[in-house]
Amino acid sequence: MKRANVVKLVLDKKTHERLKELAIATAKCWNEVNWLRMQQFREGKRVDFNETEKAVYAKYRSILKVNAQQVAKKNAEAWRSFFTLIKMKKEGKLPSWFKPRPPRYWKEDGKYKLVLVIRNDRYVINEERREIYLKDFHLTLKFKGKLKWKGKQGRLEIIYDEARKSWYAHIPVEFEHEAEKGNLTASIDLGIVNLATVYVEDGSWYLFKGGLVLSQYEYYSKKIQIIQKTLARHKQRRSRKLKLLFEKRKRFLKHALNSMVRKTMELLKEKGVGRLVVGHPKDIARRRGNKLTVNFWNYGYVIKRFKEVGEEVGIDVVEVDEAYTSKTCSLCGEAHENGRIKRGLFKCPRTGKVINADLNGAMNILHIPESRGARGRGQPLARDRGNGLKAQPVVYRWTNGAGWVQKAPTSYEVMKMKAVNHKPMNRPRGTLAL
Repeated sequence: MKRANVVKLVLDKKTHERLKELAIATAKCWNEVNWLRMQQFREGKRVDFNETEKAVYAKYRSILKVNAQQVAKKNAEAWRSFFTLIKMKKEGKLPSWFKPRPPRYWKEDGKYKLVLVIRNDRYVINEERREIYLKDFHLTLKFKGKLKWKGKQGRLEIIYDEARKSWYAHIPVEFEHEAEKGNLTASIDLGIVNLATVYVEDGSWYLFKGGLVLSQYEYYSKKIQIIQKTLARHKQRRSRKLKLLFEKRKRFLKHALNSMVRKTMELLKEKGVGRLVVGHPKDIARRRGNKLTVNFWNYGYVIKRFKEVGEEVGIDVVEVDEAYTSKTCSLCGEAHENGRIKRGLFKCPRTGKVINADLNGAMNILHIPESRGARGRGQPLARDRGNGLKAQPVVYRWTNGAGWVQKAPTSYEVMKMKAVNHKPMNRPRGTLAL
């Protein structure tokens, strides 16, 4: 597995200035090699990575030493990723709105992006003394915190955060890890009101309520809007305070989502789950989305985190297109256009049963890999092998102090089913409780 330790550096003014000097040289090296490759690309020529690398290495090796080569290699990785995206776009594997763009220059509004790239064998970490020694520049950098991941070290990147006015070291490591896998399969339906609805084939299910996360996100958004209006009155667009707020909102959301992913995978590991199916709405968020589906809920990032944590705990994560899972009934296997009714419920016209709409989607997602293919969309789905749906979900709610905490379903949630099914004369039999 590959992971990265991120630590904050504690530097004096002299060391800060030295790092800044080296980072500016690194940015110039990146911009120059990027320009050479950009010219070849625009002229329709083959991008020659070797020749362009030699050209900038000869110029910057006196300043950056062998690390100038690493800058060119990092830029080459960005170009190869760009060419891969172009190929995927031509093959129709990317959404229609997505347009691949070549690597950007490390200079914006007259300021260089401050990043220092160090080859994996040109630095030494003393974890006991919490120091990073850069061999080529004879610099000793002290850092805060502990290294979570240990293994073979990769290319070091030291990045300056303009908003926080601090340097951070990103230390990648590679290590071997094997975890025992369970036998059960689970599925997840991602959303906003319910951030995640998790269904296990043994009949148990979990709800992660997103109300408080959304409220906190909106709180930061309103503060951002106030500052933006103030800046607009003075004919300005940016400020450090505004940038810090954007960063704070981003960090909060990432923390909440990462905590949810970690909690989910720990729960599934305890139940003996070895395979997890995650529904991805693909380009629905872009085509039909609003500020919440596009900005608040980053599906790609969350699924990426599920895969990464799955590697650690021994759960295989399968990503599937969740199209038609909200219309298809998990109880009878047929598609119902008007199956979803008020208050987030799904009612099967055929059986008369009512279940949670997100749970219905999660149960359908569980069987997508088995049912899709020759039979097509909207056809009867494979039945789960469990003992049937458990009556009550395990509900988790976000708290700013303790993260995701298990709480009993509220009386409103329990009564939602009863309100829909409360027909004394002709109440359908077999109604499922939330």
